[in-house]
Amino acid sequence: MRQSIYYTALAGCALSSEALNVFAPLKPPSKTYAGPPPSKVNTESWLDVLQYDEPPKFDVLAKSIEFANCKTFDEIGDFFAEDYVFRGPIIGPITSDDVRNAQEGFNIQNAYPNLETRPFGFTIDPDNAYRCYWFERWEGTNTEGVKLGPMDLPPTNNDVKLPTHIMSANWTPEGKIKYACLSNPLDRFEGTTNGAGAVFGLLVGAGVQSGNVSVGSSALRFQQRLFHAIGGFGRNWSVEEKIPKWWKSKARGADPNDNPNDM
Repeated sequence: MRQSIYYTALAGCALSSEALNVFAPLKPPSKTYAGPPPSKVNTESWLDVLQYDEPPKFDVLAKSIEFANCKTFDEIGDFFAEDYVFRGPIIGPITSDDVRNAQEGFNIQNAYPNLETRPFGFTIDPDNAYRCYWFERWEGTNTEGVKLGPMDLPPTNNDVKLPTHIMSANWTPEGKIKYACLSNPLDRFEGTTNGAGAVFGLLVGAGVQSGNVSVGSSALRFQQRLFHAIGGFGRNWSVEEKIPKWWKSKARGADPNDNPNDM
């Protein structure tokens, strides 16, 4: 699911001067950006559990690139720590098993057999050497049906491109991912899914109307809790006993943020 060298030539021209060749390869920029200085703001957060005193003994960037380019759940399973948590804008906190079960319940990978997540722009967090960020811009063709609870939807055969989002992975000193986070779409006018991203964008491409998927939406929060209670639609977050103890936030799904630091 996941990179370009440009070749140029001016056929039939004897001139070799780059000054006269408008197709000459681009030169690297004269200046490079080393990133911002360390943060000067000292805060205490429940997420400080994701910070470590010793620097990583492995290449966080390389491991993140390897992880982001995995194609199947079987490939990515070995990357996760036992207390792994995934959180998106309106999904989570959820374990890796529940993420897999939800996507398999929708039949997402079969519905988009050529799905590519197309990761790019990997960079290490300047304030946490164990965290890596990158962009993803998913695309694929809906050639098989999806399942939505008891409903089976036929394929649309549409080529689908989703708006770009950001992913991040927090690694442990043992080289496992403890926390992964996915952002909202960066540009809601990009792509073919009317601003819907990630799995929701794939469902839109398969003919499902996404409706309001905003954080804090009362209707969405009610719907999520109803589906969470009755099951059958894939979990929006894991049951409480499965959520690792280090995860302190009580916000579930599309709930507004709480402040675990005050608890």
